[in-house]
Amino acid sequence: MERTKLLTIAVVGLVLLNLIMIGLLLFGPAPLLGHGGGNRPARVIIKRLRFDASQQRTYRRLVTEHQRQTRELALESARLHQAYYELLVAEQPDSVQANRLSQRIGTNQRAQTQLNFAHFGQIKALCRPDQQADFARLVTELTQLFGQQQPPGPGPPYTNNVKNNPGQP
Repeated sequence: MERTKLLTIAVVGLVLLNLIMIGLLLFGPAPLLGHGGGNRPARVIIKRLRFDASQQRTYRRLVTEHQRQTRELALESARLHQAYYELLVAEQPDSVQANRLSQRIGTNQRAQTQLNFAHFGQIKALCRPDQQADFARLVTELTQLFGQQQPPGPGPPYTNNVKNNPGQP
C-alpha cells in the first residue's frame, strides 16, 4: 500500500507540473522568439543579419508562424508526457503502451528539431547575398543565442508526424 501511495503522489506531482507548463506556454512569458520581453533573439537576428524594413516584416511573420507551430508541438509533448507518466498509476504499467508513448514523444521531439531547422532555412532564404556570410556566422552561435535549446539538426523539413498518425495513442 505504501508503494501505491508513493506512486500516486509522484503521478499527481507530475500532472501538476505538466499543467503548470501548459499554463506557462499559453499565458506565461513570451515564446522563444516572441515579441515584447522575450524578443531578444529576434532583435539579435535582425541586427546581426542587417535586415531591412521589408525583411523585418517578413521575418516577424515567419516568427509568428514558427511560434504557433512550436506551441502546438509543446502542448502535444506535454499531453504525451502526461499520458506516459500516468501509466505509473497502474499496479503493472502497460509496457506496450509505454513504448508507444515513448516513441511518440521521440517523434514529437524530432518534429520540434525539424521545425527549427526549417525555420532557420526560411531565415536563410530571406537573406540577400550580402547577408549570407552574416547568416553563416549566426548559425555557429545558435546554441548560445537560444540557451539550452537544441540547435536545428539535419533532417527533412518539418512535418507533424504526431498528427499524421491519428490511430496511435
